Amino acid sequence: MKISHVNFARGFGGGERQTLNLIAGLKRCGFDQILVCRPGSELQRRASEGGIATHGTYHPLLGHARSWSPDIIHVHEARAAYWAAIEHAVRKTDYIITRRSPHPVSNSSLTKGIYREAADVVGVSQYVSSRLAGQISRSVGTIPSAATDHAPKLEDVQKIREYLGPGPVIGHVGALRDRRKGQSVLIEAFHKLAERMPEARLVLVGEGPDKARLSSLARDDERILLAGFQEQVGAWIAAMDIFAFPSREGGHGSAVLDAMALGVPVIASSAGGLPEILGDSERGVLLQNHNPAEWAAAMAAVLAHGNVRGHKVRAAYRFARQHDISRMCERYVGIYEGVMRRRQSNSRHMSQLSDEEFWTQIDASETGKNRGSPGNQASLPQRR
Repeated sequence: MKISHVNFARGFGGGERQTLNLIAGLKRCGFDQILVCRPGSELQRRASEGGIATHGTYHPLLGHARSWSPDIIHVHEARAAYWAAIEHAVRKTDYIITRRSPHPVSNSSLTKGIYREAADVVGVSQYVSSRLAGQISRSVGTIPSAATDHAPKLEDVQKIREYLGPGPVIGHVGALRDRRKGQSVLIEAFHKLAERMPEARLVLVGEGPDKARLSSLARDDERILLAGFQEQVGAWIAAMDIFAFPSREGGHGSAVLDAMALGVPVIASSAGGLPEILGDSERGVLLQNHNPAEWAAAMAAVLAHGNVRGHKVRAAYRFARQHDISRMCERYVGIYEGVMRRRQSNSRHMSQLSDEEFWTQIDASETGKNRGSPGNQASLPQRR
């Protein structure tokens, strides 16, 4: 089976890491794949280094003149859906969409039509899936993100710990976009924690438009490090004593899963799909607000109570192992195979119809589309 994965992201975040996770997992299963992405992007660089074939294009309207013909196109971010829709219109290639963001899709009839025409649509959390289903008036499945198999080297983790110093390390990984990720809450909470634990350290891994503002909030405190983009992010997570994730919104929180898989205690907000990962605080600490004082108190409590911390870490580790890359791949393969079976079944059915029956089904299908039916209708030739 041939799969084209499409992701036009400029940067490299959790969605791009999950795209590569899936491609790598499917590669081990023998799938023939290509990644359509922006030329020169971090995603393309990492894919190429991993031996993954890529096709570079900057825009959904471009990059359609090529000889590689996939069986299915897998959309991994919003703009990629338009590229897939063009391929579907021109070549009749079925496409599926994975939606990671909880934000509403565009209200335009074009966008909603693209989602309705997809062979399948999947959200990365029940939170995302339920919101999306209401927006596009069709069923949406759920396949959670996978914990990345970082496997950091012990010497790399030790070097980072030595660099950060001997005190407990509170850490965070994510794009520096405070409106979404809430890093300002974490900095203010750390200031309060440091009054009680002056030896503590805070490290924020990631880049983004709010870096200057967050640096200002740090008040030149040498205990707060804005570490920027780090390629060996697994080693940085493993060097943390607490992984803090005060997200204000989010689809799933794959970085939280990564921390859980590495045995790092997690404190997170209850935004978006995060409760689906942490449960009712049995796999970490789930906070219902963004009050810096409460975040500081939670961090102090996790550091002070080793027995409770160990219990949550073990439960979190088991959960993360149940959400590994092989499990995610297994579920997507089920979707791919379902799409192929439906296509073959439809082809056999249509070939057995008389000319009159064929065009009767076409008319019924077109009538359903005009009424805004959420079902999946095949793109069929115009009546001559």
